[in-house]
Amino acid sequence: MRNVFLLLAALVLSGCALKTPFSATLTADGRYWVVTERLVYEQPDTEQTFVVPRGFVTDLASVPRVFWAAFPPCGRFTPAAVVHDYIYWYQPQVCDQKCADDLLLVAMKESKVDLVSRNAIYAGVRLAGKSSWAENKKLREQGVVRHVPEDHMNFGPYDTWSDIESRIRSGSREMPANK
Repeated sequence: MRNVFLLLAALVLSGCALKTPFSATLTADGRYWVVTERLVYEQPDTEQTFVVPRGFVTDLASVPRVFWAAFPPCGRFTPAAVVHDYIYWYQPQVCDQKCADDLLLVAMKESKVDLVSRNAIYAGVRLAGKSSWAENKKLREQGVVRHVPEDHMNFGPYDTWSDIESRIRSGSREMPANK
């Protein structure tokens, strides 16, 4: 519940160049969020538009738990982090790693994330991002799901990401009777 409150507060306070509000639902495992309305962000310097589609699965900001006191998974930087996650997942189809990291920095500045925080977050993604970039490529090649098709968006509050992913893989649209 605390994470939901923090996310809502962050969205109200966010000032980045979003063309649409950020909306997502937390899965029952508390680890993943499913974007419920497409998120459109326009990079102000290049005017390039990035669209995170409805159904994209994100962990918000991929901050190691040890740093959550200073940088919780959600905050003013949340919409920027979701766009960054999207680019990291789809990679060259969208832009390269440096482009994604630089976009995160610009979007955090627009979201009025303080200078120290945004530089710390940016340094973290530049330092650890290479392994995440490579891991995402490997997972995509293995067929890992990170998008919920429209006909599977009816998941319930007790569904974990594992439950949802299993139904997507099996082609079943039915939720188990006990849910």
